Amino acid sequence: MGLPDSYTLTETLDKLRYVLTETRRTGALELLDKAVSKSREDDAYAKQLEVALLRGSTLECRELFAVFGDYIAPPRETFPPYPHMDAVNGIDSGMLAVKLEGQTPGAMQESIDFVKLMRGIA
Repeated sequence: MGLPDSYTLTETLDKLRYVLTETRRTGALELLDKAVSKSREDDAYAKQLEVALLRGSTLECRELFAVFGDYIAPPRETFPPYPHMDAVNGIDSGMLAVKLEGQTPGAMQESIDFVKLMRGIA
């Protein structure tokens, strides 16, 4: 069971993009944009996107993005070794920050600040 999202899908996407931008998760932003584009062309995928982002769990998030890559793919020889996994995990972490914000105002910024500290982002 996940935390409920206190926002509409549009608000959630805006907040998620903000978190991903602030934490410099470009791969996650690119993956999210692919998913949003696909949802505009595929009604079933649009519903899956809405459910996963508003009420979904980590597993539902992984399933949502599976059409774009294999979460458990073997590592690449080049950096980053797990680009799809990193992108999915970035989105999942960002979603947690957004959902916590709905429960505890200020939690999203605290999450951003923590990620920036851990990643050495000024």
